[in-house]
Amino acid sequence: MDYVTKLWRFTFNNILEIGLLASVFMLSGAYGFEYIGGLFPCDLCWPQRYAHMAVIIFAGFALYLKKSDNVKWLRFKVMTAFSYFISVGYSGYHAGVEQKWWEGPDSCTLQTSDGEQSAAQFFEQLQGVTFIRCDEIPWELFGISMAGYNFLISLVLSIMLSLSLRQDLRK
Repeated sequence: MDYVTKLWRFTFNNILEIGLLASVFMLSGAYGFEYIGGLFPCDLCWPQRYAHMAVIIFAGFALYLKKSDNVKWLRFKVMTAFSYFISVGYSGYHAGVEQKWWEGPDSCTLQTSDGEQSAAQFFEQLQGVTFIRCDEIPWELFGISMAGYNFLISLVLSIMLSLSLRQDLRK
């Protein structure tokens, strides 16, 4: 039990560093799956990536300002937590679309630009388009998709960041 307490304290005291590394690894994994594995992102994947880019930027500034400016450090820590909450929202929504719990946006379905297009023109247009559906799971491990893992990791980190912020505000 002592080991778990020490691990909790270490994680809690270094949550910004852990959050920064987690976002770097998740973003690297996403780009690795894209460029090495050939799994291209759908329209719901991009906002999740942007949230992790924001986490990296805000956590980096927070760590830079940690010892020099307490007010700015706390502001960047809040923005880091907020970025993780955005990641939780987008990844949770995406995981729900993949599980068919709700419908995804119209950008995840095939549409024509106007109703006057012939079937031949439509099929010709489709030949040059790579369409990635948001409601299909291209990769999963233990029944959880990449969006599902993003949701779980982001949820844990956002809760821990919130608890850490609460402790910082009490000081």
